[in-house]
Amino acid sequence: MGLFKQMKDLRNVAAQAPDMIAQAQQTAAAAQAYAAQTQAAYGMSGYNAANAFGAPVATGMAADDPRLAPIAGVDLAMYARVSKAAAQEGLAADGVVAKAQSFGIAADAWQQAAAGWPVRMRGDTQLAVHYGNLYGQV
Repeated sequence: MGLFKQMKDLRNVAAQAPDMIAQAQQTAAAAQAYAAQTQAAYGMSGYNAANAFGAPVATGMAADDPRLAPIAGVDLAMYARVSKAAAQEGLAADGVVAKAQSFGIAADAWQQAAAGWPVRMRGDTQLAVHYGNLYGQV
């Protein structure tokens, strides 16, 4: 590429910069407005901008909610703890069972819980968010 062509391209990019900056500012303003509307609509117990960065969401789930009933003796907090430990260690299926056993969970109980918890969370956003909060805290 010739020097004059490079200079022309540079001039064109420099000429477009103010428009690009204005567009970025408009996008940022729109995002802030959307975040404010969402927070106003859902309050602190719903989605807010901080959640995109890993902040816990208040799920409003009572401790006696039947959806939190243990599966084969494995409650959601323990399921999250074992799942996170297995993920951090990069364990395969057999390794996950061994990890569950190291937490005092029988292999067959873990198999039932590992099959049951995802099914219970599927389609239940509140339960899935609660699990996400537990997973982030363990």
